[in-house]
Amino acid sequence: MRKVLVIIGGLLALNGAQAANIEVKHLEAASALVMVEGDLELGDIEAFRSKVAALANATVAFRSDGGSLLAGIRIGMLIRVKNFITIVPEGLQCASACAVAWLGGARRFMGTGSKVGFHAAYVQKAGTTTESGPGNAVLGAYLDQIGLPEDAIVYITQAAPNAMKWLSLQDAAQHGIEVALLPPSEPVLASEPNAAASQEPPQSGLAGRATGTVLALAARWSLSNVETLRALDEFYVEKVVYHGKLIPRQTLLLDKLHFAERWPQRSYKVRPHSMSVSCDAVSEVCRVQGVMDRELANAKTNAKSRDVTSFDYSLARAGEALRIASETSSVRKLPGPSGGSSPIASVQRGLERLLAQVSRLRQGAGGAEGPIRPSAPVPH
Repeated sequence: MRKVLVIIGGLLALNGAQAANIEVKHLEAASALVMVEGDLELGDIEAFRSKVAALANATVAFRSDGGSLLAGIRIGMLIRVKNFITIVPEGLQCASACAVAWLGGARRFMGTGSKVGFHAAYVQKAGTTTESGPGNAVLGAYLDQIGLPEDAIVYITQAAPNAMKWLSLQDAAQHGIEVALLPPSEPVLASEPNAAASQEPPQSGLAGRATGTVLALAARWSLSNVETLRALDEFYVEKVVYHGKLIPRQTLLLDKLHFAERWPQRSYKVRPHSMSVSCDAVSEVCRVQGVMDRELANAKTNAKSRDVTSFDYSLARAGEALRIASETSSVRKLPGPSGGSSPIASVQRGLERLLAQVSRLRQGAGGAEGPIRPSAPVPH
């Protein structure tokens, strides 16, 4: 048995050359932000354990390309036992062993433009990378223990060691991995009334069509209810992954109708340069993320609302058009009318943005179409 454990330990120590940087920032209401940056190695297990031992309420933010799989598993289990939230902040990447640790979150979030990537466990022999059966077995046992279904385990381990499977919110919903979009990090800027979707730098090919569809949808929502609802049907596929749930298009449109009736006057404006798009040329599926400023009003009830919305769409080819196959968003309301740097970098402004973002997350992020609060089973 000891020999087997030694072999598995060797299999799981994947390129952990330098320790990760682990910092704790204390927030209000006895909560904390734990920032983990850099490749994970075995020594980080005890370092992480000691730094979070006294914390009862924390959010763990990751930025890492990977490292030791065993470190990722052990840190993920510590996170799960402590019932912490995990996030990958806006525009950052968490891959391989980092993604394994991120999965340990009792609630998991991805920021706009962030990337979470998975691949099978591997071992290196004589300069050759080979998939590791024992490593995948240990990884699968961990994923099962934190409550992921078999379909999710297959999805997470299916990419070859020299490849990467980047997680989309649509894939997450289809495979039973509960995750939501992180609330926006910055307050809304003043915008002109009745503004439609702002212009983005021109894109070509499939990416251009995807961004054009999203901008057209924003522009459509800035029109009257008659004009908006008349054309809304053509933007979606027959069954849509809507905030993590697969529903018929007509059910989604009914929800949109109720929202439009509640707020008949609307201005939707996509923030310039906030949109990111990635497309798979083979499957012709695109993911479009961005941030939008919204002004909502109802003259009959004298109600007004302003908010900033982070959106995440997956678009797939349907005939000659691209249609939305997956949609999720996170909305932060603003207090009345008013006129991507790395959040884990040394720049103070980036840190302040992340601290404010996590504070809003802890206070609860609710949207116009309902709060987005993913949860995952926690062992007792």
